[in-house]
Amino acid sequence: MNDRVFVRFTRGERLFHWTNFLTFVVLALTGAFLYVPWQPYAQADAGETNRFLHRLLAIVFMATPILTMLLSRGRGFLGDLREAFTWRGEDFRSLWALVTRYYWTADDRTLPPQGKFTAGQKLHIVLQNVAFLVVAVTGLVLWFGAGRFPIEVFRWSIILHGLAALVMTCFVVVHIYMTTVMPMTNQAIAAMVLGTVSEEYVRRHHPRWYAQRR
Repeated sequence: MNDRVFVRFTRGERLFHWTNFLTFVVLALTGAFLYVPWQPYAQADAGETNRFLHRLLAIVFMATPILTMLLSRGRGFLGDLREAFTWRGEDFRSLWALVTRYYWTADDRTLPPQGKFTAGQKLHIVLQNVAFLVVAVTGLVLWFGAGRFPIEVFRWSIILHGLAALVMTCFVVVHIYMTTVMPMTNQAIAAMVLGTVSEEYVRRHHPRWYAQRR
């Protein structure tokens, strides 16, 4: 039996991931209440508590990636971001193969060799980061912009804030399903818990990264 393992995520990266995930869950719930102001959790003392909690966790949510970059001095974290935002022709072909064949049949015959992140994981990271910037900027406008910005800016911030949060929520739900339930990908959760994955897993699912690490 081959017991060799590959370090996929450092302790700092895992801490960032779980802090980001937990704060996002609370933000999604408290934010959803704010978009339906007629229900009890958005009114009176409950509404004030809900808004306070949403703003408090928003600070943590925005500060987490900044602190992670500072504490890690950019190592690993920025490298992963750079890799996720670097799209080659094979990444687009991989995404098509993943969506149209592999995720449905586990047939990887048409799937180009994947790097540290599959094309699907890259798409997830890119969209989450873009949506993060949208919710951060619009959230700051909604928090501090009343009376400082034209009403049109404030209204569009409400719309864009909600849409970006909805996109993030949808992709988080898919992400949870794929890392815990989907047979072809559910082993990936070990990497974010233990930080390591088996050599066999890397060789099968990330052969290009495997070749680089050998």
